[in-house]
Amino acid sequence: MTVSMDEVRSLAERFHHVVGTEKGDGDAQAAFFLHPEPRIFVAHGEDIDLDGNWRIHQRIVDERMTWLEPWDLCRLSDEPERARATGAVLWEGRSLDDDAGLVRVVVGEDWIVQRHADGDLRFALYINTYHRVLPGSSRVDIRPGS
Repeated sequence: MTVSMDEVRSLAERFHHVVGTEKGDGDAQAAFFLHPEPRIFVAHGEDIDLDGNWRIHQRIVDERMTWLEPWDLCRLSDEPERARATGAVLWEGRSLDDDAGLVRVVVGEDWIVQRHADGDLRFALYINTYHRVLPGSSRVDIRPGS
């Protein structure tokens, strides 16, 4: 079976729901990753462990992610079944750090996904290639200790 874009979207939407709506901790987020001790790699070089990701998202409420087209999906291998998905999402929510101001950020996404033995997809590598804060957005700091 070949990895489909629908499967990638489903994986990402479930992950973003756990992160942004359920406010799942690092362990809850790790269930979406293939390897132990996963990280989100970010362009500024301060890579984020999943507990750090949890801390960032504790400061944002009413989060939502909107897929921005186009997205590209490239099959990388059949054994293991692996693909690369690249595109962007619009991340929105209300900041608790800025009098509930609206956060609006375009996030570049570059993911390697791989089919797990149970048949589901997992993130093998999760990279945020950029964060573009839109005009009028509240300030948001993606460093977990900030």
